[in-house]
Amino acid sequence: MLGQIRASLNDMTPAERRAAETILGNPQATIGWSLADAARFSGVSEPSIIRFCRRLGFDGYSDFRLKFAQAVALIRQDDQALAEAADDPVKASILDNCNRAIAAINDLALDIDSAAVARAVDILLKSRRVDIYGHGGSGFLAGEGQHRLAHLGIASVAYSDPALQMFSALALAPGDTIIALSFSGVTTHLMPNLEIARNAGAKIISLTPTGSPIARMADVNIAINAYRQKKGAGFLPSERVSMYVMFDALIGLISAQKGSAAT
Repeated sequence: MLGQIRASLNDMTPAERRAAETILGNPQATIGWSLADAARFSGVSEPSIIRFCRRLGFDGYSDFRLKFAQAVALIRQDDQALAEAADDPVKASILDNCNRAIAAINDLALDIDSAAVARAVDILLKSRRVDIYGHGGSGFLAGEGQHRLAHLGIASVAYSDPALQMFSALALAPGDTIIALSFSGVTTHLMPNLEIARNAGAKIISLTPTGSPIARMADVNIAINAYRQKKGAGFLPSERVSMYVMFDALIGLISAQKGSAAT
């Protein structure tokens, strides 16, 4: 059932999606929520919660919550079986990270928007210059992206420092493109620099959660929705692998297009 919710994300209204993201981020708590609780925690109206439930094929919130509780119970059984089988705490930790990475890739597959990816590839192939912005952990992928694009003959520079991003954005012009990487979609250091680039006439391609502030600033957004809610100070996003997989796919498609053009 969680897979059904994820598969429907791109078809939902913004309010329905906020409800879905809240529920996906809090599956255990959702079981005990009333309709009013679900609306309050999601920041939407009660009718929006009802519409969310009906979009998924349920009669209403009560019907949804009953079926959702049954689905979560099955997940609990799987988790308990894994925990009981993992006498080795090191192995258990590794398996937990593997499972979260696998779930993130499954989410990515459910969120594929072929038209958006095709538009991004077309923009990148026509770009005079491609600058890649990432901050924190996303900065590592930005650096790798620079090397991958350079290997394909596309002029590219990666910037993970906000001040250097600003200088880059000020130098952009129509015909240039930014790839903005943000696992959360709300990277505060990134947004002002994207605004500068947009005002300069540059195109923006983002890899970030659907409906996030950074996604709304982009000409094309490629959905990376694995990061649903920060889990605490010790949160280690194994789910970041989904962004790497999508970037690999972009590079592969660009390479194929350039190869076809050369023959």
